[in-house]
Amino acid sequence: MANPMSNPVPEVPFTVDADLELGNAAAPWLRAHGADVVIRRGPVPETLADVEDGGAAWQYAPGRVLVKPPAGMRFLVEGGDTIRYATEPGVDDVDVRLFLLGSAWGALVLQRGLLPLHASAVCVGEDVFGFTGHPGAGKSTLAAALAARGRGFFADDVLVLDPASFAASVRCWGYKDLKLWPDAVKMTGAASGQRIRTVPDVEKTYAAPAIASTRVSGLLRELYVLIRGNSDRPCRIKATTGLRSMVALRTAVYRRPYALAIAGEHQLYGWLAALAANVSVLRFERPFTHSQFDDTSAYMDRALPR
Repeated sequence: MANPMSNPVPEVPFTVDADLELGNAAAPWLRAHGADVVIRRGPVPETLADVEDGGAAWQYAPGRVLVKPPAGMRFLVEGGDTIRYATEPGVDDVDVRLFLLGSAWGALVLQRGLLPLHASAVCVGEDVFGFTGHPGAGKSTLAAALAARGRGFFADDVLVLDPASFAASVRCWGYKDLKLWPDAVKMTGAASGQRIRTVPDVEKTYAAPAIASTRVSGLLRELYVLIRGNSDRPCRIKATTGLRSMVALRTAVYRRPYALAIAGEHQLYGWLAALAANVSVLRFERPFTHSQFDDTSAYMDRALPR
């Protein structure tokens, strides 16, 4: 019998060597030499040859993804091991970091055969509990609120899954860059830091949760879809099965158009079917008012194991 410690789970699924500051949350991923992925400023084309999918904001060609945020920058993600970025004069590295670790990161993860979910998460030991939903559903805020109640903050915005593990479990990795609006900082007791953008009308900041897990890797056990309920209805958690689970997981895929282009429809839906068989997908419907926030956070806290 093989020694189970002979092939330990990697702390991160790949390592990164970057020429710009990615923040303290990136520390487990960074290597000065011999990294799997290299991120460098350099020439990036305005368009790709042999484009097979995309539009004004992104283009896909075999082995390459061009990401063009409306913020004076471009990213070229190639082969799952290289990201090049170019910026117009005056664009700050703070803004580059946000989009690099967003859309460009999503393309990179997919090129490496991994599956990104648009989710925040907390963990209990090695078990990870994720929260997904449409933009503004409160994913980050709920994870931060649970951290204030003693749960270990695990990930914000993107949860990276390893489809190779889906036959028996769901191995996942978290990136701990918590981003909150000012009102969410106050409600969760997080410590506000640098703004995520240098433009004056974006007040969201990077924030430090009350408790951050030291874990980077874990096993995804449950994924909650956050639903806005009426203020006069109590909180409800309801399991989903079959087609409803598949629809919820499909919606949760981070940058789903990228996933369809890079992985292909057959591969993507194969991953999601295996994921649905190994992870409980539940709907968490709760009142969405500031006055009821503590009660709804407490409800979810009681639903999670100790």
